[in-house]
Amino acid sequence: MKRILLLLIIIFFTAGCTNLKNIDLNNLATITLSQENNHQNKTFQGYSLYLPNGLQVDSVNHNNVILKSKNYKLYLYVDLISYFNKVQKDYQINKKAFFSKSLNFNDKFGYLEINSQENEKYLVEIMYNYAKIEVIVDNSDMKEMLSDALIILNSIKYNDTIIENMIGEDLLNYNELEFNIFETTESNNGTIKYDDNSSNTEEQDTIPDLDLIN
Repeated sequence: MKRILLLLIIIFFTAGCTNLKNIDLNNLATITLSQENNHQNKTFQGYSLYLPNGLQVDSVNHNNVILKSKNYKLYLYVDLISYFNKVQKDYQINKKAFFSKSLNFNDKFGYLEINSQENEKYLVEIMYNYAKIEVIVDNSDMKEMLSDALIILNSIKYNDTIIENMIGEDLLNYNELEFNIFETTESNNGTIKYDDNSSNTEEQDTIPDLDLIN
């Protein structure tokens, strides 16, 4: 089994993105997360990560980051409090979802869940390594966006000293934190919940068709 996985990894990384269409979602997640990613090119308060080519930072609000590709916005939330407290939660497979998988690699855990939306779009939710990315995509772009999201989450490195200082100085309002990375989005109406830590309020950011660049 290990030999087969190693072969898949070699094929995946040597063939590049052009091979994504030939890989199923389960193997895509397994291959991407099986390898440790120690390359970071973006630094934020308390953590750093690797941002793949084609993605850029659109806006940052504390632990909320909006990433932008050519056609989509990826909503990233990093839960420094859960990381600091080493919170563990089990994910129950959702049999009603388009795709549902528990993720456990290299002492990191999380889940991947994909649900169909209106207008033939899909809500992709990945929680991994104490962070979560949500993005609404067309089926044709699902694997590419999923690959980018998995690479980002797998690359996150936390700075324990900075996080401890932030908590000690009460810079993280963890008592009133409403966004729960361990739970999937309940709504199925094409919206993504986006938590604004600066005001401790939760707003819904709708992803309309206008966000797509034809």
